Amino acid sequence: MVDKGFRIKVLRKFVHLPYTYQFLLPILVFLHSKENPAYRIWVRFLLNTFREAYAHRKPVVWANSFLPSEIHYGLDVIPVLPEIISALVTYLGWSERPISKADTRISTDLCTFYRCALGLALENFLPRPDLLLSSSQLCDGANKFFSTMGQLYQCPHLLLDPPYSNHPRSHRYMEEQIEDLLKQASQILSLPFKKDRFSLVLNRSNQARQWIDKINQLRQSIPSPFPGSEGLSYLSGMNFYSVGSIWSIPFFSLLHQEIEKKVSSKKGYLPKEKYRLLWLHHVRPYYKNEIFNILSSKDAAVSFEEANYLYWPFHDSSQPWKSLAEKILSNVWAGPIERRMKAIDEMIRSYSIHGVIHFSHWGCRQSCGGAAIIGDYLKQKGIPYLTLPGDCADPNNYSPGQTRTRLEAFIEMME
Repeated sequence: MVDKGFRIKVLRKFVHLPYTYQFLLPILVFLHSKENPAYRIWVRFLLNTFREAYAHRKPVVWANSFLPSEIHYGLDVIPVLPEIISALVTYLGWSERPISKADTRISTDLCTFYRCALGLALENFLPRPDLLLSSSQLCDGANKFFSTMGQLYQCPHLLLDPPYSNHPRSHRYMEEQIEDLLKQASQILSLPFKKDRFSLVLNRSNQARQWIDKINQLRQSIPSPFPGSEGLSYLSGMNFYSVGSIWSIPFFSLLHQEIEKKVSSKKGYLPKEKYRLLWLHHVRPYYKNEIFNILSSKDAAVSFEEANYLYWPFHDSSQPWKSLAEKILSNVWAGPIERRMKAIDEMIRSYSIHGVIHFSHWGCRQSCGGAAIIGDYLKQKGIPYLTLPGDCADPNNYSPGQTRTRLEAFIEMME
């Protein structure tokens, strides 16, 4: 019998070879040949990013998902988002080992996305960073994780710390902070500081935004043309990871074409749609589970997801720091909870929502903290609401029986 340690060593070597991702590309393209063209771009985008990260011909920068992706492409670096990697590892059914490894080094109270990423780092599966960038906005676990990674890799860590308020002074402060962070990053990475490159990236971001807005409008159609399970997978992944890159425009334009076909033919993603649901929070469980199958069996479509709500305005490419500050401070999940509730009201109206599910991911203060307040608010408006506790990355925290009972009781509330 092959020693388990030997298998891990071989897998680690396989993961680190840039040629691995060139080898996998035609295989995965063939396996996903029946998927929509946008999904295939997502696969190519990930493989290309991993290949470049392990080849390390450009600086590799780790960042958390709430840092605007335009920053990476403006700096001309290879971005690595640990949360996305953890989601992929979980989808492949490999998250338990790294989470267990991380639990020997860090509190189990931390989000399992970051615990999974820490375990992968401890076992040397991830591409080595040249710089760590994180934002304190929304996720307080991110800075603890990136601080730990800075110690592990002996790597500089720069923090973007957006203010709580949306006051004009906050915008000026944010602009100065962004410019300072980018100058420091350029110096650390020995890269030229090119403001005009950021203008180019922001123009790309604006084009992607146009397509995202059109996609969101199409998804208001009845019946729901696009499944929420996919909205919380590769669609939100590209929203977090690709905007501003050369990949974003073809991805979003092709997805728009695909959804437009469904709307034109008046086809929903379910054979029959009785209820339209809104999914709150940015994530879902990425291991094998029955949540969306249960909802589908009850003719309940997840018509839209909070993760794909378009909250930021078009960029002014002639003022990149001001535009990036505006994107950060426009985030409806930051600041007073009334901002988020106003956005939820808009989504409920726009997508003709019958009921709302708030997925409360274990260890996520942002998702758990406002769930009860939002629930009370929606119940007062007569909108059925379910807080669904769970975990995105650790299948050991998933209770199939309890989850089914909660979902079925929730559906009964709408009947």
